[in-house]
Amino acid sequence: MYGSLTSMDSSMASHIVRRVLIAVPFYRNEALVHVLAGSLLRCAQDIAAIGGELVFFNDSPGYAPLAGALAEAAALLAAIPVRVEENAANLGFVKTMNRAVAEAVANGMDLIILNSDTVVEPGAFQEMLWAAHQDTMHGFVNPRSDNATIATLPLHGRLGGRRGAAAVDIYTQYAKLLPRLSYVPTAIGFCMFVRWEILAELGGFDEIYGQGYNEENDLVMRASRLGYRAVLANHAFVAHEGEASFSSASAARDVLEARNRAILDSRYPEYGRHTNRHYDSPEMIAERLLASLVPDQDGRLDAAIDCSSFVAAHNGTMQAGRQTIAAVAEQWRDRYRVHVLCSGDVFVFHNLERLGVSRVDPHCGQAFAVIFRIGQPYEWNAVQRLCLSGAVLGVYMLDTISLDCPRLASTRLQNLWQFTMDHFDVLASQSRQTDRAIRLRLRIPERMVCVVSPHSLNLDDYRPTGAPPPQERANLLVVGNHYDHKYVAPTCNALARAFPGREVVALGMRADPALQEGEEPQAGELLSLPNLTGHASGEMEETELVRLYTDAAVVVFPSYAEGFGFPTLNAMAARRPLFARRLPATMEIWLALGRSENLHFYDTTEELIAKLQDMPAWRPEPPQPEHDRLRTAREIRAAVETAMRNVTYTTIASRVQAMQFASDAVKLEQPSAAGHTDIAARLVAARLESVARRAFKKRWVFGATRLVVRSVRRLRRGIGSRK
Repeated sequence: MYGSLTSMDSSMASHIVRRVLIAVPFYRNEALVHVLAGSLLRCAQDIAAIGGELVFFNDSPGYAPLAGALAEAAALLAAIPVRVEENAANLGFVKTMNRAVAEAVANGMDLIILNSDTVVEPGAFQEMLWAAHQDTMHGFVNPRSDNATIATLPLHGRLGGRRGAAAVDIYTQYAKLLPRLSYVPTAIGFCMFVRWEILAELGGFDEIYGQGYNEENDLVMRASRLGYRAVLANHAFVAHEGEASFSSASAARDVLEARNRAILDSRYPEYGRHTNRHYDSPEMIAERLLASLVPDQDGRLDAAIDCSSFVAAHNGTMQAGRQTIAAVAEQWRDRYRVHVLCSGDVFVFHNLERLGVSRVDPHCGQAFAVIFRIGQPYEWNAVQRLCLSGAVLGVYMLDTISLDCPRLASTRLQNLWQFTMDHFDVLASQSRQTDRAIRLRLRIPERMVCVVSPHSLNLDDYRPTGAPPPQERANLLVVGNHYDHKYVAPTCNALARAFPGREVVALGMRADPALQEGEEPQAGELLSLPNLTGHASGEMEETELVRLYTDAAVVVFPSYAEGFGFPTLNAMAARRPLFARRLPATMEIWLALGRSENLHFYDTTEELIAKLQDMPAWRPEPPQPEHDRLRTAREIRAAVETAMRNVTYTTIASRVQAMQFASDAVKLEQPSAAGHTDIAARLVAARLESVARRAFKKRWVFGATRLVVRSVRRLRRGIGSRK
């Protein structure tokens, strides 16, 4: 795992490679001596490789237990240059370490300050020296640790109580995911390398900091004004108990910290901004997300299905989501804890708890090994949130209609989807047609793992349990929604006029009660005819939806553009003949179902009316294809795990950096802060919108409002015609 000082690259030829003084201060607490000495004994070869010399400072003169323990340690470490220095009086940490600084400067040595409550893993010192000598401006180096603030590896939540060698193994495996070094705003004194040039020019720790806390930050900031950097040797590890080496000091930590931080801030006002910015940096976020790739104590990872854009309503996207969640929960549970990112209302409405998943608030900030989003994103905030929450990101693209219809498309949406392609790891398409359309409209990077994985094509996955028995009725069920490309209203209007003796039912939109026979409807409006009814599918119970299918003589699916087409399978599962426009995605399903004789194609509404003159009957279906929902889950899982093997610190950090840059650009485009009047107006408007949304869910309110709107429109037309 660790590099060797002798294997440093040729760029070091211009560097002076100095011997290293390793200084350890002790104050009472003799129990720490044996543990630290044992770890240093295991590092004997490393200490020799860096030209190291150990010096133990006893800051408890006259305290026999510590003196005895240090004498035993020196004897144990006889193979290493080691000695014990006892202060004439108790000096405290800062003054004691300045003795080490003076010695290092006088002898031309670099300095490593090592706390007494540490355990050094073999190779750590060599790796720290490797990092130091990569650049003459690397003035300070820390190893990684389990308890050292900015140097801490972010694995606490993954350890599950594991400590000692088991924990070190996990830290070591995780460190392999990180680059050998990274830059940080400051260094931590628990195990800190300091370059001789800094000590010789700037001196040691300022003794104004008394017994300690922030003295190392002061030295780092002093050197930073000359351009020296603090770095982490990510492949070096030193465990740190914390608050034990000088725990018997008389002054409380909180008092010392507050006093000394005030001194630091007064001298270096840039310190707080500099350090705070680091915690939001792409590098720190990448470290946190990479930690989610470490299995927990049960050997499992956390995976999330992002349904944050879902609503408490029934439609094709919701059906795709529920089916995918059910399959993933069943097929992935051996390795993953499966969560769903959604609102509480959506979780309850779609009864997702029955699928064996837990709900997580989309904005909770939890890190996941993988987040798989169902449906293309429409809001920058959603993409932004995913970039901050998942190590591996996947998206299930359903169609491209929002890019193809000028009424729906925008430059921002094009850019949003292109960002998704550029920085996500997995692209799943629900049909070959969707995959083809995406590749024609967006650039797909070579590193992206792509899979065409249709939803289940097994009709048994679409047959609801306890469905009501079909009625002997002659309804024509037309399925879609209010969007123009679904073509529901024009189809229903034409069918209702062509077949006045049949009831035509529109699933996905309501009839306009204010629109009269003879009055031409606006685009996307149903005529008010006695044999034409409409239903807003999102508000219907599932049993009502099933009833509409089972009561139909035939189902019509008039959409002009589809990425998959759930109504096709819903109709076939209800054993109802289906008339669908001849689309590539529908043709894929037809071929997968063995060229089903119950699926009838048409190209124009006129052709549809002609074919419906001779209403077909249902014919027995051949055996179902093997592509069920579990196969879909397996295909997506294989793509996710391929991406997981390829994900790196660099790819995650680059994604976060691009996201942060784009977010900053979005903020720059925002108008200046609104005044109190504007803010109040927005609050009132938001409240009115909320009230109106709840009111319009009641059919009588919706109908009455539309009637008023229609009446006003006709009145205005009449006034206009008289002018």
